[in-house]
Amino acid sequence: MLKSCRVERVLELPSQLDVLIEYSQGENFRFLNRLEQDFRTGENCFDQRGEGLFVVLTQKDQLIAVAGINKDPFYQSGQVGRLRRFYIHPDYRRQGVGAYLLRNIEKYARANFHELHLFTDAVNAASFYHKMGYEPIDLPNSNFRKIF
Repeated sequence: MLKSCRVERVLELPSQLDVLIEYSQGENFRFLNRLEQDFRTGENCFDQRGEGLFVVLTQKDQLIAVAGINKDPFYQSGQVGRLRRFYIHPDYRRQGVGAYLLRNIEKYARANFHELHLFTDAVNAASFYHKMGYEPIDLPNSNFRKIF
């Protein structure tokens, strides 16, 4: 499966994002709607130093995953990145796509950040991040981090 996929950093919202938004809404997740809204208003375009928006595409250019990294707005040092809007198409979960995407983002992030933070309230996502080496933390806006 992974040999037929690729991760790309994108500067614009992918045209197929609406498909992932529809799936995410069906799971009662609203963060992809927020991704689209923030990008369109210019509030968050993942375009500051060290930031990026990443997608996973199949060989046939089907969008199957998206995630972004920002400077964490809750830390003024600029040394902490924040993982955001991480979503995998339901048909492609548990096939290594999420780990593949996260490893690529972490590789990119290491050039600009000393650690990554995130917040999730989904049990499956928390388990995934823990397996990927993130440690639970108890901060007002983050509940997982990975120090590089």
